[in-house]
Amino acid sequence: RWCYTVAYHPTLEHIFAAGSYDEYVRIWDMRKVSGEPLENIHVGGGVWRVKWHPTDKSRILVGAMHGGCRIVEIAGIESSATVDDYNIDTSITKEFTEHESMAYGADWISGENYEAAASCSFYDKAAFIWNAV
Repeated sequence: RWCYTVAYHPTLEHIFAAGSYDEYVRIWDMRKVSGEPLENIHVGGGVWRVKWHPTDKSRILVGAMHGGCRIVEIAGIESSATVDDYNIDTSITKEFTEHESMAYGADWISGENYEAAASCSFYDKAAFIWNAV
């Protein structure tokens, strides 16, 4: 498996998300010695970008190449005290598939009264801002 992107959780220093061309985002805890991820999330496209939400620490934005972009909810990620008591529930809560080429870039846009995501694709040189709620 090739890893294309890694993003550390903004408040849990031992948690990170990694994405690869096999279309999975994996959630890892560095304290877990078995070497197995806490969760495997299939997002339907090679994962080029993973970005944790700046204020909602249970959501990540994914740039999934041919699959477009996804917002993934990782419920329970912050409620664990030890590596052995995780009870994580994941779901894709939003999909953005307007790119005519591979979606490579993605980031959150947050303001006082709005929340959006920005994404871009390479070959068609397109950028989009879309509702992230």
